[in-house]
Amino acid sequence: MKTKQNPFLLKHTAIAIAVAGAISAAPSALAQQPAGADDFEVIQVTGLRNSIKASMADKKTSKVVSDGIKAEDIGKFPDLNVAESLQRITGVSIDRDGGEGQAVTIRGFGPEFNTVLVNGRQIASETQGREFNFDSVSAEQIVGADVFKTSTATMQEGGIGGTVSLITARPFDYEGFTALASVKGVYESLSEEVSPAFSGLVSNTFNDGTMGVLLSLTHQERDVQINRIQTAGWRPGQTIQNASGVLFENAYIPRNWDQIVDQQERTRTNANLVFQFAPSDDLTITADGFVSKFEVDSLVTDLASWFEPDRVGSGTLNPETRTLIQFTQEIGNFPVGGSGNPATDFVSTTRNSRDINNHGFGLNVEWLINDVLTAEFDLNTSEAENDRAGKDRFNVVGIINNYEFDGTGGIPTVTHDGFGNGNLPDASLSRLHYNEKGNQPTFEDKITEAKADFTYLPDSSTFTQARFGAYLQDREKSAFQIFGNQCAFCGYGTPAPNDVINFRPFTAENFFPGLIDTFYTYDGDAYVQYLADQGFPIVPTLQGNGYTVNEEITSLYMDFTFEYDLDDMPIMINIGARYSETDIDVEASQSFLTDIIPTTDLTLFSNVFGPAEQIVEGGSYANLLPSVNVKFELTDDMVLRFAVYDSLTRPTVSQLSPATTFNEPRRQNLTAQGGNPTLKPFTSENWDISYEWYYADTSLFSFAVFNKEVQDFIISLTGEELYTLSDREGQPGARCNPTNSAQCDVDPSTLATELVGLQETYLVTRPQNSESARVTGYEIAWTHAWENGFGIQANATIVDSDIEVNADENLTFALPGLGDSQNLILFYEKDNFQARIAYNNREAFLRQIDNGFNGEPVNTESFGQWDISASYDIDETFTVFFEGINITEEELVQTGRFADQTYSIEDNGSRFALGVRAKF
Repeated sequence: MKTKQNPFLLKHTAIAIAVAGAISAAPSALAQQPAGADDFEVIQVTGLRNSIKASMADKKTSKVVSDGIKAEDIGKFPDLNVAESLQRITGVSIDRDGGEGQAVTIRGFGPEFNTVLVNGRQIASETQGREFNFDSVSAEQIVGADVFKTSTATMQEGGIGGTVSLITARPFDYEGFTALASVKGVYESLSEEVSPAFSGLVSNTFNDGTMGVLLSLTHQERDVQINRIQTAGWRPGQTIQNASGVLFENAYIPRNWDQIVDQQERTRTNANLVFQFAPSDDLTITADGFVSKFEVDSLVTDLASWFEPDRVGSGTLNPETRTLIQFTQEIGNFPVGGSGNPATDFVSTTRNSRDINNHGFGLNVEWLINDVLTAEFDLNTSEAENDRAGKDRFNVVGIINNYEFDGTGGIPTVTHDGFGNGNLPDASLSRLHYNEKGNQPTFEDKITEAKADFTYLPDSSTFTQARFGAYLQDREKSAFQIFGNQCAFCGYGTPAPNDVINFRPFTAENFFPGLIDTFYTYDGDAYVQYLADQGFPIVPTLQGNGYTVNEEITSLYMDFTFEYDLDDMPIMINIGARYSETDIDVEASQSFLTDIIPTTDLTLFSNVFGPAEQIVEGGSYANLLPSVNVKFELTDDMVLRFAVYDSLTRPTVSQLSPATTFNEPRRQNLTAQGGNPTLKPFTSENWDISYEWYYADTSLFSFAVFNKEVQDFIISLTGEELYTLSDREGQPGARCNPTNSAQCDVDPSTLATELVGLQETYLVTRPQNSESARVTGYEIAWTHAWENGFGIQANATIVDSDIEVNADENLTFALPGLGDSQNLILFYEKDNFQARIAYNNREAFLRQIDNGFNGEPVNTESFGQWDISASYDIDETFTVFFEGINITEEELVQTGRFADQTYSIEDNGSRFALGVRAKF
């Protein structure tokens, strides 16, 4: 019997043979360079003005429209976080997590639309999508970052928005021995804690400069407090009523209200090891590896309220938006068969924890074959995992209580009977409710890449360069969930064992003014143990909603550069095309719904599933991506660029899974999420025009206009799907239709035979290819440095689309993330002292078309943040520095469809760092 060969392994073998041949052939040392970037000279920079000058030099010589940041010196990137620095670049905005920059948006296109490369390689991501999380990378290890906004055929496809290229240090970048160490303390304004951070780097070249090794290590800790209030979505079209009758028709009401204090311990450790060897002048071999670990231990303490439209005692409706902006939830004031009594809930959860492990290894060979032909071979692999399956818990203890929502003021408030001014209701009123473990899945990702790039320099003054090559990627992304819940005491019918679970008062420090800041909490782990001791353990089991997506990409490209003078004006024309084939295989496990079991108060239900079934899907597609970049050097100081090119962004890997995840059901809230293996990639036809005036040594004015015609936008939409429950004839139990309490049988001794074959309608959120859209915009930037040491950097990006959004209509298609942004940086550098104050503003934008709950949108309001930094060089070895992030403690605000529908308000406070840096 013949063994079937893996075609990707065969391709890898071919590349490996080529690499081995290159290693044994005649050699030369070439500078390390990210794929798709231009040839460049390594520029050693040691100050803010010099780093600006180096970035401007790269921008001017580039074949494409680009911007970049250079580290002021080794280990001295401008911000605490790489994403925080990238947001200073024209056209770049960021998303934050815990006050840290996490993912980038380029020209209004969100993180999934942008390719992030580290030393020219795509790195595995622990997220469910393709986006790269910058908070898992230490800024001290980055020496440069470039944002390519237009494309050449040499660049890896995948980023309609743009490509971010991060560069880490290499031993051949430095002569001889170099060592760096820094230590700092970081103060958090909300937690009022100080946490340590340190980094170190050692690099040395030896054996007459033909060998080099570099080791870098960083370790950072943060004691973070995040204060948040949120409603988790507004339900439209509701009938607002109580036991006396109907109050309002067709109204919006929030689903729930949470007052959250998220206390996190964040620990980040990164290590890089690089070895370089140049056995001759024609060959450079680089082997490198990295490990990264990022842990977030989160404990959320939450005062929560669940709102039902059929127990509103009184309320106030905004007639323009049909939003219930003030209302009460009252004990006993609900119709027969209604939602039951309201309860003040005390939630304890660890759902926001993260356990991220990344590692990778690469081998790169640069070979000057002869005077006109250069080859570069690269083979690398990386793996990432966020291992949370079965580890996170969610617990609820409550007190049956009245409460009132009031959104008529600035920040919405919820008042509960018995709370306020430090007072609390009697703890003996506490009752047990819901428990679960393992809500968060584990995501695993593995990427293996192989590249062969060739550069040919012909003996011609017009045809100056040809580049061609091949790229192979094999990616496997998987997810699984280990989940279990326990509803033995659901419904607030059993007194809580307060001594056993350490039920106690809790005060939220530095919380939002005007809200209840003292309430109850307890030990959630003790609560889980109590259930087990009572014979009701939570048993997390592997769920039938896992998937594994295998994606193989094969790309070939050719790229030609022509240069000539037109009336003494140099012109460069770069023309090329990239051909890419993508093959996808998807395997998913799916358990389908067989029953729904209610609690006695008919407010909470449990899903029952059948055995898991395997689903296998697959598909393929091919794309040809041509590109033309033209550069006119109008004068020695002025550059005009024009680019026309096609680009694509592949569907998020998790979107390709056919598996469906059913949420915990509640009355009027049967929801689920699933994927769509038939998705096609986004494709875009683009053009750019850019003008750049380098009018002084460190001064630049630039203006760019861009246009993107995007096809097959992928959006998540919510629709109704009908599921038929399996027969339970002759079995004791409770069959229930949660959307119609009249169909509920809550007597466990009663047979449910009359409800065999009951059908349930779920609101299921799935991705699908939608319409086309045109995105247009312009960028304007100005950098100026005066001789007295002062300088300014200012830029703005304005974006628009041809999609008109009417808030009064159902939002079926729009562009999430699309919005304007501005930056203003004032800096001073003189002798041994430098200082900087930076303001970054991101205008309001659509965050999500569908909140994943009921098809309603989520909008983010404008957010502006002030950051400061300063440093003083004591001597050539030691520098003291100070940094401040979000010094005015701005809050991030999100709303629903209308401005009076608060979705969330998040306060991350400020961060201040004081430290010392030494270079030897």
